[in-house]
Amino acid sequence: MKRIFFLLVVCCYFVSGVERNAHMAIDVEKSVHVVKKTGGENAPTLLLMGGIQGDEPGGFNATDVFLMHYKILSGNVWVVPVLNRYSMLLNHRGIYGDLNRKFAYLSPKDPEYPLIQSIKGLVVDPQVQVIMHLHDGSGFYRPTYKSALLNPRRWGNSSIIDQDELPGVEFGHLKRLSVGITDHVNQFLLKPLHKYHVRNTHTARGDKEMEKALTYFAIKHKKAAFANEASKELSLAQRVYYHLLAIEGLMQEVGITYTKDFTLKPASIYRLINDPSLTLTMNQNILLPLYGLRNQLKFFPFPKDTPVNQISLQSQSYILGLLPRKNQIWLKYGNKLMTRLHPLYLDFDYSLKNIDIELDGKITNAAPASILEVKRSFKILPKEGYRVNVIGFSLKNGGKKPNEVGVKIAYKNLDQRYSIDRGGKIYRIEIYKGDAFSGMVLVRFI
Repeated sequence: MKRIFFLLVVCCYFVSGVERNAHMAIDVEKSVHVVKKTGGENAPTLLLMGGIQGDEPGGFNATDVFLMHYKILSGNVWVVPVLNRYSMLLNHRGIYGDLNRKFAYLSPKDPEYPLIQSIKGLVVDPQVQVIMHLHDGSGFYRPTYKSALLNPRRWGNSSIIDQDELPGVEFGHLKRLSVGITDHVNQFLLKPLHKYHVRNTHTARGDKEMEKALTYFAIKHKKAAFANEASKELSLAQRVYYHLLAIEGLMQEVGITYTKDFTLKPASIYRLINDPSLTLTMNQNILLPLYGLRNQLKFFPFPKDTPVNQISLQSQSYILGLLPRKNQIWLKYGNKLMTRLHPLYLDFDYSLKNIDIELDGKITNAAPASILEVKRSFKILPKEGYRVNVIGFSLKNGGKKPNEVGVKIAYKNLDQRYSIDRGGKIYRIEIYKGDAFSGMVLVRFI
């Protein structure tokens, strides 16, 4: 069994800019973020993409869960977790218009022109044989009219193809593969209402809107392409459930084998999306849990003279971003707002490798961007050249800059208003070299 690996080809962008005309002015992404999961170079390659519309969270949460919890045994899957990250962070279909209607023709003056060119380059890559594009659609598609919710004009819970056959192309039997996808999904329906159907848009017959879409661009370039729609009538976990079933169905059809580390049920997906162990590391020296944070974190260290899009973010998740909003910086997890950071702009120093902290009488060595658990008390031991400020603890020092080393600090000595979490249990230990910020260690009382 070959070991799975992740390859970051090029980094996705995070948002930066200032308010202008009620929208955020940004430098639009010039490339896409690709993660390759491989079980063998000589097997089929599937290009999986989500989030071309920023207000369709089923798709980009599905790619996120796929990246974190699936392992490819044979074949290859290239994943673009979210194509339209800026619109995702703003929970908007498309700040600069519908990104999925820009593939037939686009003026080079369009702010998303570089992004479209990057996506096109990925679609036509000779290593890619099959493409699946994830969407959230309205209602439930039915071939004939049943009701306002179930009719031919609805898109939800359908497998979309542009035509039945793509002659001379590997995996070009589009209808047959799409039937295989829907048959697989329909084995595991949560309700009969959710039944999947194949929807052929017959784009080449004159569907002017679909002619502008990503899948038809792929078809014209001799690539087997499918879109999967999960209904917006469903909960997020249910949408992701059906997207993952469709992905699994397509992988089975083209011979890509895989395993996953969870049972595919909406309840399991809900737990994965809302996993309290998810964290974010910023600039290598700050760590935050994603869940349980206070609505606002004040005086939060940010590097001076550094655009937000140049701040390094690392996480188990692939759909995080920082969104500047007036005098705040919002931490977003997909569409979800996790906290509002009130930046304190400082010089950053990266010389600190570790610091000794006494936890309940035992000394441990902690690196920046770590979280430590403590039952009773902690004490930061002195480190030459550095000073410490424990946020929420006050030591009378005659007006000097805080240096709270060598002091045993119990839970009762901390002001819970300054915890980073709503439960009042997690506190910031900030380390400085002179006036420069060197890193943060968190302590969690248990």
